[in-house]
Amino acid sequence: MTGREQILTALEAALVFGDTSVIVRSSGAIAEMHGLATLRQGAEWVTLGEEGRTHVHLKIEDGSRLRYRQPDEANVALELIGPDGAVVCRVSFRGTNRAKTEQYRAERAAKIHERFGCLAESAGI
Repeated sequence: MTGREQILTALEAALVFGDTSVIVRSSGAIAEMHGLATLRQGAEWVTLGEEGRTHVHLKIEDGSRLRYRQPDEANVALELIGPDGAVVCRVSFRGTNRAKTEQYRAERAAKIHERFGCLAESAGI
C-alpha cells in the first residue's frame, strides 16, 4: 500500500484495534510507546497519539509504503517503510506472537490478519 491516504486509513484502523505498541527505530535508539489511539494529519507530519502527551510524529513521503508482517517469533505488525526501504515505524499488535503460547490470542491474530493480511509481501511473511 503506497498512497498517503490509504496508509493513514490503515494506520488509524491499526491503532483502533487497541493493545498496540508503536515502535520507532534509528541507528542509535529504539522508542516503544503503548496506547497511542489517535492519528492527526498535519501539512507535512502525521501525529500518532496526542500533543502534550506521549506521541510520535511521522513523515509519510512519496514512495512510502505499508506492509504487514507475521514473523514466527514476534507479534504481528504493520511497518511503515520509507522511500529508501528502511522501516520508519512499526505498529505491533500485542498478544499475536505464536511463540508465546501463554499470551497468544488466536482470535485477535485472525481478526488482524483478516483486516491487514492483504498488505503482506509474499516473500515477507
